[in-house]
Amino acid sequence: MKFTASQADLSSALKTISRAISNGRTHKVLAGTLLTATTDGNLTLTGYDLELGITTVITASVETPGSIVIPHRLLSEITSRLDGALSVSVADGGDRCTIASTSGSYSLSCDAADDFPDLPTLEAATGASMALQGVLPAVLPACSSDESKAILQGVRVACNGAACSLAATDGHRMVMRSVDSDTPAMALTVPARAMALLREPVTVASDDAHVSFTAGDTTITSRILTGTYPNVTQLVPERFDYIATVDRVAFLRALERVAVIADSHNSVVKLSDGKLTAETETSSGAESIAFDGELPDIAANVHYLLDGVKGFTGSQLQIRANTSTTPVVLADPDDVVNIYLVMPVQVKS
Repeated sequence: MKFTASQADLSSALKTISRAISNGRTHKVLAGTLLTATTDGNLTLTGYDLELGITTVITASVETPGSIVIPHRLLSEITSRLDGALSVSVADGGDRCTIASTSGSYSLSCDAADDFPDLPTLEAATGASMALQGVLPAVLPACSSDESKAILQGVRVACNGAACSLAATDGHRMVMRSVDSDTPAMALTVPARAMALLREPVTVASDDAHVSFTAGDTTITSRILTGTYPNVTQLVPERFDYIATVDRVAFLRALERVAVIADSHNSVVKLSDGKLTAETETSSGAESIAFDGELPDIAANVHYLLDGVKGFTGSQLQIRANTSTTPVVLADPDDVVNIYLVMPVQVKS
């Protein structure tokens, strides 16, 4: 195999697939990038750690088509340091490959493409697409980081042909978002690490074990998390005894200031009598909050509240509650679909 490609294109492609590169401790070949050059002038780069796979395609001048696996870290770091105005030529000769530019050349140990595992092949539904980049920043913070709760480390995606709903929970808070989409009916749980890579509208495909998201020349393939995802809709109260509306940005800034005090103790803030407060044995802080409505006394983790408020974009935010010990829901006024729910904490008076 021999091809010549733009340094900028190759370096960018290597960065794109880097999240799917393994450390190689269990399978050495997975620490490499699979490069496949074809006679039509395409160079496909693939990274795959057996759970997450990323492929992207760039144009190249292909002298000899073929495939080879090159150590990702070495290839990426060498390519990124070459003069950006130069082309990079890569040729393989058995178990060695040469990276050459007008300024120098490098010889690396390579692996045969046959040793690299195949990514699952999924057929995308025609015309089906999702525009998730606008809602994922609100959803992802609620995914669990606890490895013992594997199913909660993912985002629950459910589509019905007209819309797709996304839900995430770590057991302490929960978020639900909905986007219009013509994606056919499906319900699956996708690891948060895969969802976090989506930056633009994607076409989706899935089977019983895997899901793929394609945008332009890049495809992200991930395993689907197994297990029963909790019915998070049951957490949302059917009615609320208290509803208050607050200026969202003012509330956000107040939370950020009080968090300075809260973080030096237990990260808990209290909302009571129109004030947001935090206390430690030696310090305290209070912010006056202008509410339109009433609320019970509420105590909650300040970072859970911050994540929730940041997930909305409107000027006004509603806080809905029943008691000091039942779920608190944040939402845009008149919106019952796109919500953020947080469980309050009990504190001593």
